Amino acid sequence: MPEKVVQADSLEEIKEEWALKLKLLPEDLTLEVIDKPSFFSRQWKVRLIWRDQPQSSLLDPSQAIWDGTKYLIIPSDGVKTFIPYQQAGEVWLNGVLQSEPFKVNLGDQVEFYPLVQKGLLVWELDVRFQGLSIVAKVKHEQPGRYVLAKDLPTEAELDLAQYVSWESLPSQEGMWDEARLHADLQHLKVVHGKRQGIWAEIMAVKGLGEVVVAEATLPVAPIHSQLIDFVGDPQGLCLEEQKIDFFASRVKLVEEGAILARKIPGSPGVPGKDVFGRNLPASVNKDFKFRLKKNVHLSEDELEVIADCAGQPLRLDDRTYLVENVYILDKDVDLSTGSIEFPGDVYVNGNVQEGLRIFAGGKIEVRGSVSHAELRSEKGTKIHQNLLGGKVVIGDKFVFRSELLRLVSELRDQLSICLRRTEELIKSPGAMNLKPGQCLKLIMEKQFHQLPKLSNQVEKFVLENKDDEVITKGLIVSIRSAKHFLTGLGPLDPQSIPFLQRVSQALVQFAENLTVEIPEKLSFVVRYVQGSTIECGGSFECQKGTYNSDIRVEGDVSIEGVCRGGKIIAGGQVRIHELGGSEVSSTFVQISPNSHLYVDYCHANVIIAVGKEIIRIEEAYRKLEIYREKGRVEVEKVRVNPL
Repeated sequence: MPEKVVQADSLEEIKEEWALKLKLLPEDLTLEVIDKPSFFSRQWKVRLIWRDQPQSSLLDPSQAIWDGTKYLIIPSDGVKTFIPYQQAGEVWLNGVLQSEPFKVNLGDQVEFYPLVQKGLLVWELDVRFQGLSIVAKVKHEQPGRYVLAKDLPTEAELDLAQYVSWESLPSQEGMWDEARLHADLQHLKVVHGKRQGIWAEIMAVKGLGEVVVAEATLPVAPIHSQLIDFVGDPQGLCLEEQKIDFFASRVKLVEEGAILARKIPGSPGVPGKDVFGRNLPASVNKDFKFRLKKNVHLSEDELEVIADCAGQPLRLDDRTYLVENVYILDKDVDLSTGSIEFPGDVYVNGNVQEGLRIFAGGKIEVRGSVSHAELRSEKGTKIHQNLLGGKVVIGDKFVFRSELLRLVSELRDQLSICLRRTEELIKSPGAMNLKPGQCLKLIMEKQFHQLPKLSNQVEKFVLENKDDEVITKGLIVSIRSAKHFLTGLGPLDPQSIPFLQRVSQALVQFAENLTVEIPEKLSFVVRYVQGSTIECGGSFECQKGTYNSDIRVEGDVSIEGVCRGGKIIAGGQVRIHELGGSEVSSTFVQISPNSHLYVDYCHANVIIAVGKEIIRIEEAYRKLEIYREKGRVEVEKVRVNPL
């Protein structure tokens, strides 16, 4: 027999507590007293003895009887509280519906009406968005009922939710099938966009739910034509307020043939179709056309805007383009504007201040004065006021080619004469004991001592400008060969004369092929010049006078005022009103052999060169004319103070 030693304040308390724990009746427990309450302990100490009882001796479990409609539940003696489960069905006690936990007494009978579902699968088809989709509003209830477990507890609480379970039943009427779905869609005249696997989705609905059974094919949106711009934000034609120092401010310039904008063609949209088979039109793709102003054109496919000339590209609005090849600045060129470098014409309605520059691929016109600045133009320059200091280059390409032709022609002429006289010396009786190289060396030392220096000068000029298109590899080789055999011990080389003869022939051919065509309108016009350097590939015109300036002109020179000090080298006709001055340094004027010099009044201390012939003017003259006629330099002059 099992036993256990326990302690408690009273024997009755021990029986009640352990009868509940062991699920026995109090009379089935035997207590043997070990210690009674004393001074040291107020509790009973007993040995608890009980006998194992068969199952029938335990409390009887609660009973549940099914009559086909409801369960009749008879709680056992141990059940004190009954907890309903409304989701599973209705619980009644003594004719009263119970929704909250309630107390039960011995002999009470609880009625449980379980929820029974016959099964239901129905839907309602809803046309949405004017035929863009069909939605089935599904109500799906599985057939079945709740059943009560066979074994109910004897605990104090009987929670119905713990002892009921769902039992499925065979489908009955009220369950629509897939054929019904297709029939409903056909009745609505749904002919497009039925979704695959839709029946499985409907069957998966529990309770209420929505399932899209058909949906339209939406139209594909068109791709609109796009603009790729290479110029920048649209702007107006007012250029005066823009800074034009293109290196400092990084204002964009383009070359001829540059692409200013490109259009990427769009594509039309694809029409769609709603669930009833009606067409859903696609929106029209947006296209555009370029608007062209001056100096631009479209490519053959009309997709690109191309510059007709170099200049500043402008975008007047979203689609209008032009290239501006004329730059107008209605203010001074100063530190606020920066320097100007522009591929077209430049017009300045002000002055050009010190330290700045204007480089133009076209013409330059300055309404004011230019002070210690640099001007370069390819098509001519006009300064309405004064030029003080600085440098002006007009037609740089023509200046360079003219100088190149002059140097090569001079080297050719001197070398040709030198070789001819060397051949004469070799054939003379007095040179029988001399080698050809010694004869060449002797002729150069006596008659052509400047020839080595000239060959060095030509080589330096050619190498400094070797990137120009007229400088060929053959010319460079010829010039270097000339320098090699004309300087140092080069003339004494046994091969010097044959090589120099070939060089002379090459120089003759190069000079004949090199033509310098100076544009008729290439000119530099200025009111007054002082302390400046001028290189002009065309003509030069000064309306008042020049002072202490270095002027090199390939064309004609016209000075309506005074020319005092400095140097003038001209390739064309020269006309000066007053030349030189008594209290200034000497004035030098050089004209080509075919030119003509006219001076209305010439002071003393003037040097005039016609080709290589030097004429010194030691006293003042009127109506001075100098020119070459029949190989001789003629000087016509009228003394100011005749004797």
